[in-house]
Amino acid sequence: MGKDYDKRQEIFSGYPRGWFVVAFSDELGPGDILKVPCFGDTIVVYRGEDGVARAMDAYCPHLGGGFARGKVVGDSIECPFHAWRFGPDGKCNHIPYAKGIPEKARVATRIIQEVNNIIYLWNDPEGGEPDFDIPVLPECDSDEWTPWEHAKLEIPTHPHELVENVVDIGHFAPVHGTHVEKFENEFRGHLAIQRNAGVAYPLGGGVDRYSIEATYYGPGFQISYWNGYLEARLINANTMIDKNKMTLHFGVMLKKGKDARVTDNFLKGYVENLSKGFQEDVDIWLEKKFTPRPVLCDGDGPIMRLRKWYAQFYTPRAQVQPLPFDGKPLETEVLPVAQ
Repeated sequence: MGKDYDKRQEIFSGYPRGWFVVAFSDELGPGDILKVPCFGDTIVVYRGEDGVARAMDAYCPHLGGGFARGKVVGDSIECPFHAWRFGPDGKCNHIPYAKGIPEKARVATRIIQEVNNIIYLWNDPEGGEPDFDIPVLPECDSDEWTPWEHAKLEIPTHPHELVENVVDIGHFAPVHGTHVEKFENEFRGHLAIQRNAGVAYPLGGGVDRYSIEATYYGPGFQISYWNGYLEARLINANTMIDKNKMTLHFGVMLKKGKDARVTDNFLKGYVENLSKGFQEDVDIWLEKKFTPRPVLCDGDGPIMRLRKWYAQFYTPRAQVQPLPFDGKPLETEVLPVAQ
């Protein structure tokens, strides 16, 4: 990790600001508690008896009991060690053997939203409120679409590697065997957009002529509209565990065909293909080093524009500068090479 880690931290220092996926909704039933390592810390996400998902620090301020082994009571979470109970505001509201509750008996809560049947956590090292919204996908409430079929991977690399794929046209053929016929990027505020069309060759066989518009909403998640043999909505979402490791959540929804059995088979196959496709990337990431000043050619995508866009989420808000970028397809910055 050494020199590679240090070089990347000079550009993307610490942890980013944005919305990050911690779970799909069907992973958290009423009364369930999930332990989530993220951003150099650990939190718990739980669903109260009222059906609302909430998040807070993972350990009791009393003697450090882990809430992940506790239980949900109403809309509160109870520590398994001494049964101290904490409400949605993080304040202790019950100690079974005490006459009073100490004023300092509280835990830090986290901002979360449940949108599109996915649970998102807001992370901001400065402690600020969310400054952009999670887009709503009407497909999630439509009977014409399948529920999310999803999976996750733990990957020992920085999420910048994943996000840079949004502009890296050159890797599609050698890594994924995809023939790209059209490719363009646009950057607008917290959005990084890829428009891509061509021919894909799924790992299970066959040919799929496709078009896709894939948009990052901040640094943490990308939603893709895929049109090919089937119409699909995809999400891939990175959540940093620490500064050199991430959890990758990804999922697929398909527009239903006339035969539900065919759609179900394709759905499972789609996720398997995604898993294999991400593994192709991972195999590269684990054997590469971060190059802060890459030597680029005129066929590369806008690598340096993407890095400037991505870096804004690691920069204090007051220091963020608007990107001087007009969305031209395949605009590339070629940096001088030191002699």
